[in-house]
Amino acid sequence: MLQKVRPFETKDVQSVVQIFENVPDGWSHSALTDSLSNDSIKSFVLETDGDIAAFASFLVADDAELVFVVTAENHKRKGYGEILLRETLGILSLPCVLEVRESNAPAIKLYEKLGFELLGARKNFYSNPRESALIYKLDL
Repeated sequence: MLQKVRPFETKDVQSVVQIFENVPDGWSHSALTDSLSNDSIKSFVLETDGDIAAFASFLVADDAELVFVVTAENHKRKGYGEILLRETLGILSLPCVLEVRESNAPAIKLYEKLGFELLGARKNFYSNPRESALIYKLDL
C-alpha cells in the first residue's frame, strides 16, 4: 500500500468528518472547513491508496500543540497514527505539547514511543466521560 502524508485540503473535509464520527468532542464539518483558513492551525492527512486513513491537527505559534490525531476505524492498528505524527512533527520542527485522556493507553504508549515526556495532569479536564488529562511535551 502506498502511504502519503500531505497537508489537509478542502477535498478531505468529508472523509475527516467520517473519521470524527467515533470521536467524542470531534470537529464538525464547519470546524474542519474553518480550520483551513486559520493560519495558526496546521493539519495533515495520511492517505493510503486514495483513502484518508488518519488526520492530525496542530495549533502552531512558538511551539505546536497537538489538537487531534485520529485514525479511521478501518485503518486502526496499522501504525498510521505513528507514521503521521513522525512526519508532521518533522515538518513542523517545533517543540510540541498535548493533552490525552488518562485512560487512552494506546495513545499514551505511542506518545511515549515518540519521545514525549509526561509533565503533569489536569484533573477532570474532559467530559463525556469526566476524566483527567495527562500533559506531555516533546522538545525537538
